[in-house]
Amino acid sequence: MVATRNFERAGNSERAGMMTANEAADQLGVKLGTLYAYVSRGWLKSYRRKVGRQALYRRADIEALRGVVSTERGRRGRSLPAASTWVTVAQPKSIDDGAPGVIVAESAVSSINEGKLAYRGYPIEEIVAHASFEEVCLLLWSGERPVAEEIAALRAEIHGAQMPPSVADALAAVGDDAPPLLRLAALMPSLAAWDRRQPPRTRIDRAKLIISQLPLALAQPPAPGTAGGPGMAGRLLGWVPGSTASEWEVAALDRVLIACAEHELNASTFAARVVASTGADLFASVLAALCSLSGPIHGGACDRIEAMFAELETGARVDECLAVFTSDHRLPPGFGHAIYPDGDPRAALLRQVAQAMAKRRGRRLFETALRVEAAVSKRERLRPNLDFYLTVCVRMLGFQRSMPAAIFAIGRASGWIAHALEQYADNRLIRPRMRYRGAPLRHWE
Repeated sequence: MVATRNFERAGNSERAGMMTANEAADQLGVKLGTLYAYVSRGWLKSYRRKVGRQALYRRADIEALRGVVSTERGRRGRSLPAASTWVTVAQPKSIDDGAPGVIVAESAVSSINEGKLAYRGYPIEEIVAHASFEEVCLLLWSGERPVAEEIAALRAEIHGAQMPPSVADALAAVGDDAPPLLRLAALMPSLAAWDRRQPPRTRIDRAKLIISQLPLALAQPPAPGTAGGPGMAGRLLGWVPGSTASEWEVAALDRVLIACAEHELNASTFAARVVASTGADLFASVLAALCSLSGPIHGGACDRIEAMFAELETGARVDECLAVFTSDHRLPPGFGHAIYPDGDPRAALLRQVAQAMAKRRGRRLFETALRVEAAVSKRERLRPNLDFYLTVCVRMLGFQRSMPAAIFAIGRASGWIAHALEQYADNRLIRPRMRYRGAPLRHWE
């Protein structure tokens, strides 16, 4: 987690001993992404003014680090690895968060330590409580909290986005009956082809374009008379029949999108980073991530959770539904997470969102969810993960079936883009190795 403290107002002598991120990176001869990686690894501390949000760095710390990372005869003076060192390292035991696996990357985008999730150093609980989805997008992309004007501009771009005719034609060929995730994936190549004919954009502007176009790929247009609202949550609620995009609905969906936005190096994010490491553009990286969600293991949980709730709505008992999973040696959908043996913090946050919505939308679905959670806890000693209460919240807001997975993808796209941007900032081709377990060496003749 980023080590940061408030930089209180002091005399000129202390202020003179501080440097901005750009100045620090210039002194070290590295890119900003590398500088932020040094902070996330604990090699360097960043400080903040009491007034304002700009990160500052002590000149003495930069000088000390400069002696470590400065180049000498074309090689590093000491064995400090670059921010872009991508090495698959087999772990003889569990890594820091208790989950078995391998380390293949370093990142300053998010962290999961002792079951606690943070975006750019900010605890997920604080971000869900106080930030907007647009603010989180910009935070993930740049590394620092955006100013109000930047947030308003992104919100306006999302609200006013219109799909280019050529992109609309491509999606029409896919068909309105296609699953929402498939339509989101189909959006990317057609949008990339259209963008190639436009004036050049910066990567950040391309990121804003992608985010603003994603909700437009959903099959059904907003119902006549349905109110939309500013920003992503308001735009998405325009697809809910009868929704007025009230303040509480927008706030609830904003919380859902933020909880989905980022989660370190899961399968879809890794796919996005691998593609970005080849030099491919953001469209290709987001497409790769979306394609990874088409498999049932990473992206299919929401659909299975919806199917379980549909069965319960027909009168099936909770124990009967769960018995099917037990007999098939499967986990109940939406329960258990290898990284969070003590419970997924995102699920706990969205349970609170669902509980608040139940006071306005009726308690039936929420109470069913609580019964399922209690039964799974008793039978399997498992706790819900993000997918479970994500599905509950999205359905309580009035979205149709198959939409929870699409809402997840739209929220997570902000994190995919952040990882692609970080990869571009200090790139090295991601090329892990595999252990060969095939036939021994033999000869054809």
